[in-house]
Parts: sequence; C-alpha cells; structure tokens
Amino acid sequence: MRKTRPLPVWLSALALVGTPLAIQAAAPVPVVEYIHGASGNFLITPDAGERVRVETGATPEVTRTGGQFSVWANESDDARARPVCRFVSPAGPKGSSAQLLSIDPSECDTTRASGRWLDAGIAFYAAAAGTYGCAEGTTAIWRVPQSVDAAGLTRYRYTPESTLASRTGKRLPAPAFCAPLSDEDREQDARRLLLQASFGPTPADVAEVVRLGPAEWLDRQLRLPVTAYTAFPAVAATRPSTCIDDRTLPLRPDSFCARDNYTLFPLQAEFFRHALSQPDQLRGRMAWALSQIFVVSGLDNGRNYAVRHYQQMLRDHAFGNYLDLLREVTLSPVMGDYLDMVNNAKETANTTPNENYAREILQLFSIGLYYLNQDGTPIRDAQGKLVPTYDLDEIEGFARVFTGWTYPTAPGAADRNINPRHYVGSMRAVDANHEFGEKRLLDGIVARGGMTMAQDLDFALRNIFLHENVAPFISQQLIQRLVTSNPSPGYVERISAVFDNNGIGRRGDLAAVVRAILLDPEARGARKIDPAYGKLTEPAVWMTRILRAFGGRSDGVALRAQSATLAQPVFYSPSVFNYFSPQQAIAGTSLLGPEFGILGTSTAIARANTANTLVYSTLIPPDTTVYGATGTALDFTGWLPAAASSEVLVDKIDRELMNRRLTLRTKSVMRTAIDAVPATDPLNRVRAAAWLAVTSPQFSVER
Repeated sequence: MRKTRPLPVWLSALALVGTPLAIQAAAPVPVVEYIHGASGNFLITPDAGERVRVETGATPEVTRTGGQFSVWANESDDARARPVCRFVSPAGPKGSSAQLLSIDPSECDTTRASGRWLDAGIAFYAAAAGTYGCAEGTTAIWRVPQSVDAAGLTRYRYTPESTLASRTGKRLPAPAFCAPLSDEDREQDARRLLLQASFGPTPADVAEVVRLGPAEWLDRQLRLPVTAYTAFPAVAATRPSTCIDDRTLPLRPDSFCARDNYTLFPLQAEFFRHALSQPDQLRGRMAWALSQIFVVSGLDNGRNYAVRHYQQMLRDHAFGNYLDLLREVTLSPVMGDYLDMVNNAKETANTTPNENYAREILQLFSIGLYYLNQDGTPIRDAQGKLVPTYDLDEIEGFARVFTGWTYPTAPGAADRNINPRHYVGSMRAVDANHEFGEKRLLDGIVARGGMTMAQDLDFALRNIFLHENVAPFISQQLIQRLVTSNPSPGYVERISAVFDNNGIGRRGDLAAVVRAILLDPEARGARKIDPAYGKLTEPAVWMTRILRAFGGRSDGVALRAQSATLAQPVFYSPSVFNYFSPQQAIAGTSLLGPEFGILGTSTAIARANTANTLVYSTLIPPDTTVYGATGTALDFTGWLPAAASSEVLVDKIDRELMNRRLTLRTKSVMRTAIDAVPATDPLNRVRAAAWLAVTSPQFSVER
C-alpha cells in the first residue's frame, strides 16, 4: 500500500503533491519554479491558479525564482510524452518537503519500494533523454542536488539551467528528462542567441532564428561574405601642413582632411553603421571580441587607413585558424608600431632586441602568465603556488625571433633595411637585422640556428600555438566576450576541447570554436536564472542594441561620440590591456565582471543621459562637418499599436527586451509611469516605456 498523507494547500500544489492537477491549457504548459524561504527548497508547479495565489501574496514565504520550463499535461499530447512520477519526503521542521521526480519507470519503482518517500502520482508528462541527450524540439531538465536532510534524503532542484548543473562538477550529468519547447521558449532563446552573436536582436532576425533554429542560423552566418570597411587611401606618415580641416561651405568630401585621415573618426562611424546593418552580424561581433584581445589603439596610431587595415584583418580571419590569425597580427605593421616589433634589430654591442611584443604575445594573445587546466582553472604546485608559463629566458628567445622586420615597402618605393612608415600589407623581412642564432622557446624547446626568417617565425608561432594553455586561455575570453563573464569550468573545458580538435583533427578552428560557444547548453535556453550567469553589456553594444530593438538608423557619428562618453571610445583602447581586464571582479563579490571596470558613477549617469538622447530625440541632427551625414533616430512605428494599453506595452517590453525577466512589481511601476502619459499621446507613452526599459538592470545585464 502506498504511503500518502495530506499536506498544506500551498505545498500540495508547489511540490506537485495530492490529487492530479486539472490542467485545462493547451499543451505544452508552463511549469514555474519557486523557493520556500524558510527551508530553501525549490518547488515547481504547472497550476496557473496556484501561481496567481503565490504571486499575489497569499503565500509570502514562497517567491518566484524566474525559473520555468514547459511540459505536456497529458500523455496523448505528444507521441514522445512519458509520465514523470513524483515523490515527496515527509515535511521537515521548517514546513517544506523534498521532492523527487523521475521519468525512469525502474527508478520510480525502486523509490516507491524503499518506503522512504511519499508517492504523489504523476507530476506531468515529458520526453526521455536518448543516448545523445534531448531530441530536437526539447530541452534538458537537470536534477541538481541541493542538500541532504536529516533523514538522509537528497533535496533536488529541477531546472533547465545547465549552468547550475555544470557548477556541481566539470561535466554535465545526464538530463533527468526532456521538456518540450513552447513557441515562447524558442522565441526567447532566439533573442538570447542574437544578444550573444549579433549587435542586438531585431524582430526580423528573431523570426529567422526561430524558423531556422540556432544551429542553422549560425551555419548561415559563418558562410556569409565578409563585410568590408572602406579602403581609405594611404597618407603620409606625418600630416602635411596642407592637410587641414576646412570649414568653408559648401562641404566637400575632402573638407576635413586632418580629421578624416589622421584620426579614426570615419572608421569609428563606419563601425557603428556596420553594426546596425551588416548581414554578417556574427563576424562583426567576433571581430569586435578579437579586437579586445589583440589590442591596438588609435591613441598610438591615428592614421585612419592603417587601423582600417588592421581591423579588416580581424574580420577576414574571425572564422579562420588561430595560428593564421596570430601570424597576421604578428606581421601587422600597426601591431609592429604598437608593441615595438617593427625595426626591432638583432643584438649589437650597444643594443639588445626589444622584448615588448615577445611579452605581450605570450601574456595577452596566447597563453597567459600561469599554467591552466583545460577548464581554465589555475594549476598549482605542491606549495599551492601558481606555476608560471614562461620566464626571462623565453622572453629573450622570442625577442630574438621577432628581429629584422620592417614596414612594408610603399608602392613605387625602393626596399630599405629600415623602411619608412607604411601600413598596407605585412611587415617585410630584412636578413641584415635578424638574429639567426638559437632561441629558447616554450617548454624547453630550442629553435635551431640558421633557419630563414620565415622559418624562424613559423617555428616560434607554432611553438606558441601548440602550447596547452592556448585553448583554455583564448576560449575563456571568447566566452566572456560573447556569452557570460563567469563560465563554469565545464563550459571552458568543452570549448577548449573544440579548440584542440574541431572534430576532424584540426586545432585552432575559430569557426568551430565560436559555433561551440554559442550552441553550448550554458549559452542556450529560454531563461537563465543563475545569479553568476551573464554579462554587463559593454557600452558600444548597448547602444546598438537600443537602435536595433527600436528600428533605429544612424550614420554612426553620434554613436562614436557617445561611446567615448561611456568610456569605450571604439578603437581607442587606453592600453594593450583593453578597456577592461577579463579578470576584473565585481566589487564586493568573487564574480568576474570585466565590463564593470568602466562602469562608475559618471558612466552610469552617462548611460541614462545617452538613453534619454536616443529615445526622446526625433532626430539627433546630422553633424554639419560630416559630408553626407544623416543623423541618428529611432523609429517607434512598430511599437505604437501597443501604446493604448500600458499592460500590453509592458508585456511587449518584457518579451522583446527583457527575456521575460521583469518582476510583477517592476511591471506595476512601469505601467504607472506609462499611464501618467495621456492615452492621446502614444508616441510618448512608448518613449516612457523604452527609456525605463533600456536604463534598467534587466536590459543592461545580459542573461
């Protein structure tokens, strides 16, 4: 005979205990997660009536976590539907029971026979996981252990949040069961993918991702041709006195010679124009991420044509091989300028090779300072100390490798041992200035003497490329730039494995790496509720998100100026360490939050002011000093039909901008603000909603 006993009404529903729930909604139906404050137990219910009672304060000890997934109400709803049995433990001293759910009939029978749990019948219906996980159209639900009670029964949490499951160990466990994806689940996951892989979701892009699915959308993005920056003409290394800014009207394309050639003004504006409209959005985001790893800066070289070639190189190689990218970066004359490799000469009685690039290629571009496990965690010696990846001997060895390279020869000029500044093409090898002797490299490997300069460089770069640290060091930074600041060790380890082998034996395949990053269970999902998950949107992307969400258009001029106000002047990194460090911690926590490195009182206020300018300006006027300028403006036409009802408008904001993360209280506050604007003024009702949305933490922090 099964052991049953009545439980309190709220617990009966939330713990899925008692008589079968009468679910009238069409399948699939949502299951919502709550937490019982006194016990810390996580409880779930598919009962809409119970959710309303809890969320309107009838059970104040129970609050919503934000967790949610879908199930089938009946076995006949889908051919894959299988019963999920439910058991609860006797109620504990704090008034809440543990729960156990299983789709495995044998586990259900064993649990029932143990006599330690109360049998509560069928919870709902879901799909069973197969050999390779959950099938298309379903998502994994993980059984995450939380604690063990006094009776020795484990208290579990059932969640689609793979990050929570990952943090219990390096590898994800098998799913407890597979939940069907609702239309809204697919839509919200599509928006999350576009937050990670583009410069912001648009309604059209969301529809395309839903139609194609994340994998096919990514594959199409990987195949798109490269969007190219304008090939600005090469100019003299030093600005001639005749190259001035002429404000005489009428404006001509060449009126602002100094600004347009000797600053990055045109390139910055074009970056934002491309971010808003380029078809290859994923390539644009990947190149932007790479530019913050392989840093050069307009503070050092403001020649527009030069930095254009460097940034285009990052776009061209964004989906290529890491070794090829490392070679292009190393031989770039812009990087040569920035980190002192260009015209770095061999040792003489009076000079030694410059070590700057040798240090930074190791510390920042490839392996980092200390040995890492493949999951990104540091390796420590027997005394618990970090283990350095290189020492001064290796620095000196690589410094000698990087000797003898000069600027490319300008068209029509003769080759010299030390060429004058020119930035189109790769640096040129000059044997007379190169050190041809032996060099000590990483892991005790010695490059033999007598190789050609090309062989010497290739040997050294391959020595770096094959180092065990490259995979976790680069993988973790790319995850941080695209998905989350605090990836679990398991996430990093899975991506490191793809870096090491793309599936067909190739190492360093960046297309495979970015695809794996964006399709990983920790990246995908309709909702993310782990407090450690996500990232603060960096200013440049925060602005493009706003414009793409609200049908914006821009010539890029105002956006480049605002990015500087927000402490992220595009292509003007303050140092080789980028705008912020990947190891930047959020104050008062142990969590990493790189972008918080440039968020302070002044920049937080600047965000609000920038949002106000974008939202409430019918048009940010064209800059009269820019030939062909058109200004910047949002287009709220698609939002106006929702303005009549503050409830409808807030729901649209919650769905399209917040991934359903607004609380009932926040929605209420927003509706009050919207209703303060007369119903006869739909545009300003939408503007009020938009400003509240884009200045909120839920919009700024991507989850």
